[in-house]
This record gives sequence, structure tokens and C-alpha cells, in this order.
Amino acid sequence: MAFLIGPLYSISARRSRRYLAVLSWLLCHLGARAAKFGDLGASLLQVKADPHDTLSLIPQPKTVRVRTGRLELHELRYDAPSAPPALRAALGDVLGATPGASGAAAGLRLMLQEEAEDFHPEGYRLNVSEEGIALEASTEHGLFNGLMTLRQLMVHRADSEGGGWSLQKVEIEDAPEFAWRGLMLDVSRHFFSPTAVKHLLKTMALFKMNHFHWHLTDDQGWRFPVAKYPNLIRLGAHRRATQQGHSSATDGRPYNHSYTEEEIHEVLSLAESLYIEVVPEFDIPGHSQALIASYPEMGNADSAARWSPEVATHFGALQYTLSPSERSVNFTKDVLSEMAQLFQASPYVHIGGDEVPTAQWEHSPSAMAVARKEHVSLKRLEGMMLGKAAEHLHGLGRKAVVWDDAMESGGHLPDDAVVMIWRSWEGLEKLGNRAFAQGHSVVLAPQAYTYLDQWQDRTHSHFDAIGGFLPLSTVYASPTHAGRAHVLGIQGQLWSEYIREGSRNLDYMAWPRGCALAEVGWSGEGRGRFRDFRQRLAKRLEDFKLYDINLGEM
Repeated sequence: MAFLIGPLYSISARRSRRYLAVLSWLLCHLGARAAKFGDLGASLLQVKADPHDTLSLIPQPKTVRVRTGRLELHELRYDAPSAPPALRAALGDVLGATPGASGAAAGLRLMLQEEAEDFHPEGYRLNVSEEGIALEASTEHGLFNGLMTLRQLMVHRADSEGGGWSLQKVEIEDAPEFAWRGLMLDVSRHFFSPTAVKHLLKTMALFKMNHFHWHLTDDQGWRFPVAKYPNLIRLGAHRRATQQGHSSATDGRPYNHSYTEEEIHEVLSLAESLYIEVVPEFDIPGHSQALIASYPEMGNADSAARWSPEVATHFGALQYTLSPSERSVNFTKDVLSEMAQLFQASPYVHIGGDEVPTAQWEHSPSAMAVARKEHVSLKRLEGMMLGKAAEHLHGLGRKAVVWDDAMESGGHLPDDAVVMIWRSWEGLEKLGNRAFAQGHSVVLAPQAYTYLDQWQDRTHSHFDAIGGFLPLSTVYASPTHAGRAHVLGIQGQLWSEYIREGSRNLDYMAWPRGCALAEVGWSGEGRGRFRDFRQRLAKRLEDFKLYDINLGEM
């Protein structure tokens, strides 16, 4: 193994822990020693590509200046006099590296320019020359993004004597167009283990995606612990059967899955080291059947002669809705408080607000009494509940995120609440203008472009899908405007009703369509032609093999 690291910048004590986590995570994947780190997987830096290819970068950087010649690296040496002892230990223990004299050979210089005003917070400059590799940024996140680009530039010279690395000499200046570039994963309909979630996060990081939306609750199962309400896991995580494919039959097999607090912390720790923000979702007041099965008094028990809700065994938008009572509103606040405590580093919490039926409210004397007291229609009870939840989050120092349906609920959301636009058939301009009028920024998540649970090939010859047809080319054509709204970014949706065959199935639906979304979010309207993107993607196929990613349709 051969890789060289030159002088490292001095790190203040308050930054050293996160910097160490990131660098250790990157470096520990450089060879067989990565096995010591188990769950963190294969090397992010080990790229085997055609050495005659110059650049095949995804997402495509903003400015690239290719020079003549290549930089060849042979020895594993580093010079890190100002790095903390823990980092020096990691360089030796993880890589088996030996210190080298300062400036003795070409290497990698990392420079944190905190006072530089010309850098985007996620931007970086990368220079590969005969003197070595220089990477500079104004933030650690920017340096991380530069390292992800460096990973793609490096070609492993397995055919040469002694191995080593070969890099095209190049100068890159780069920064993203949008701050939010993400994927959403639904773990209610079908559960994905912590290992599978971490695998998804690591793949996202390869392509500079930086937001992970974790859909943790729905009619078909509750997946995270709430200490004050243990039945949410004891009862709400368990369903007696699951719908079989697209039929009305069920498989008759009990399904019982949830995350422990420790497992969530493990996922969050990895996400932090990858500079990925985690956005947890607690969906209210609809999509609440698993919650109500756990605590029936939180539903509209007076709306039916018989009241025995169970965790849903079938898919679809179901009728169980939270009661608008003060008890249910306080329950919601309790859950959000614990969620904010569990997801301490998450500035956003998603509270749903989509597909909320009113049938049970219409048959509930207590719900109708609340509507009269609040002087709102039954439909606007949803807005009242979302508004109270969002204000509670605001008081906790968090920003609420809602699906675009919530804008029609008549409630008041804080100005810093974010709207996810998903109903593309309503028109992105119309929905964006509505969000603008209500004072909200938006994240684009249009069903017609970003719902990755749809078919990606016309033969339907691999895994199942919910229906529809969403090929790679359509994802790459995703719009990046929505009327007058301020667009934070774009996100792909992995709803899991039909992603039921584990991590390989999840990979197949997410990639390479997720790569297309990563480039859309990074480059915006400045992205190139789909043909060029697809050619670059083809040159990265070895990456997917190295990281054991089950690639979907090209």
C-alpha cells in the first residue's frame, strides 16, 4: 500500500474530535487493516479505474483545469508535527505508516482557512501538481468534500511494481449550488437494520450528499424508543402480518422490528463523521395507526362503536388519525421532546402533515367539540395540531419540516418551518409560490422525479416496485425551481412498501439514481448533459463493486 500525507494543519482542541473521526474514517479504509474497523466497510480512497482515463467525477466540479502529466505516489509516509497525539496514533495503528521528514517527498497538505471569505462553507480547492496534493477550505466540511473528490481522482496502480497511486495533475475549485442534497428512507413499512442504514449513509457520502431523512413512524410500525411511552415499541413496532406484494393477501408472519437508543446513537455518530445531517420524522396527525394501536386513547375512540386498532398489515393512506384533544397534543409534544433529545445534533425534525383523513373526526363528538372551541373546520384541525407541534419544536431550538399538504391545513407554522414539495401533479410553481406566500423555504421532493420506489426499467425483471416508471434520465432532469420559493435543495424518497428484500434491494432502488440527484443538488441548472453524466458514471462502476453496492439500471 502506498499513500503519502504531508504537513497537516494545526487543529484546535474543540475541533480535534470531529476532525479525527473524519480522517480516521477515511484513512482506515486504505487496505486490509480496515477489517479492524468492522462496520465502517471498505476504503473510500481505494479506486480502481482505467489509468488512461483523466477525470470521471460525480458530482462534476464547477471548475476543473487539467494539466499535462500525472502525479505518482509510492511510499506511505507522513509529516504531522502539529496533529494531536490521537491522530498520529491513528496514522500508525490504522495505516502502519512511518513518519517522514518534513518536505521529503510529495504528499497531501490540508489547509483550513477559517478566515477566508471567498470560500463557500462546503467549498474547497484541490491542487494536484508535481509538488504533491494541496487541499484547502474554510470549514472541515469543505475539506471533507475535497477528500471525496480526491478519492475519485486516485487510481490504484496494481499493475506496477510495488503498487502505488496515480493521479491526474489538476486544479479544482468547487462548491455546491444547494445546501440540502439528500435521501429519505422509510423504515416503517419495511425495516432496515443499523448496518443497512450505515451502508446507505456511507454511499451517500461518496457523492457528497449531506441530508438523511429518516422516516421512523407510520401506520405499519413505530421504530424508535420513547421512554415515557414504552408501548410505542412494545406494541407499535409489532404487526401480525404484512401485505404480500400488490395483492390484498398477507403473509401471516409476525413482523417486529425497532431501533434501540444505542443503535440510533451509532448511526448518528457515523452520520456526523460523514457531515450528514439526520432529519428524523414523526408523522402526524395522519399515518398514526401504529401509534394509536399502542395508545388507543390518543385516537378518536368515540368515532366508532367498536375500537380495537392494530398496527396496519396493509399499505396505503389509512383512516386512523390522532385525536385533536389536549391529551393527544401533549402526547405529541412529549414525543417531540424526546426525539429532539435523542437526535441532539439535528436542526430539523419532520412532523409529516401529509394525507390526513377527516372521516374519524367527522364521527367523533369530542373532535367536533374541539373544532367548535377553536373556531376551525374539521379539516383545519390538522393545521391546529401541526402548528402546536411546530411551535413546540421552535421552542426546543429546532425547525419543523412538513410535507406540502400541510400548507392547505389552515394552521400557522413558524417562518423557519420548511416545506417538502412532493405532489408534482399539483405543479411545482403553484406549490412553491404558496410556500413563498406563507414565508417558508422548500426542499424539492417531487414524486415525478425523486420517488425512487418506482420502476427504473421497462422489463420489471429485478426487484418489485410500487409502480410508475422513473429511469435514470428522468431523475437527472429533476427541476431545481419552484415558483418564487427559496429552494434549499433536493431529496430522493425511498418509500419501502415494496423494498422488502433487504439492503441489496435498497441499493438497487437508490443507486445510481441517487448519483443523479447528488449531481442535480450539487450543480443545479449548471449540470451538464445526461449523456456526459452517464459516461462519467460508467467510469465509476468499479467503485460500486469495491463498496459492495448492488447497482440498479444505467
